[in-house]
Amino acid sequence: MTADSLPGSGAGPGGGVQAPPPPAPVPDEPAPAAPVLGFRELSERVIASAFERYPWLNRVLMGVLAVCTGTCVVAVVARLSPLPLIPVPLFVVAGYALRQARGVTARRPFVNWVVLFALATLLGFWLISVVGRWVE
Repeated sequence: MTADSLPGSGAGPGGGVQAPPPPAPVPDEPAPAAPVLGFRELSERVIASAFERYPWLNRVLMGVLAVCTGTCVVAVVARLSPLPLIPVPLFVVAGYALRQARGVTARRPFVNWVVLFALATLLGFWLISVVGRWVE
């Protein structure tokens, strides 16, 4: 670095290295941040996008419910006991919730129906395991 390249040394605009421009002033107010999403909004986005991306998912889930219900009916005949019919009403509720979810366009009611479907299905599977222990 030479003496004429230092700022204030009297060098003209043609010689030496020019100093960089001063930084832009920092605003006092921070930029508005994106809204913070809670668990409800995040789950709405995930569930709705999954059902929008895979339109066949509704039919597959309804088929799984039909197979589970049919398995319970066959278990009544095989075990000669009405106990395997205990989870069937829950599977019917789950099927109703899935059918209602198909016609909803708003996200919040859609997620409510899907959650009802999931809870009824899980409770039905749990009851199948409990009934399986009782019948043994």
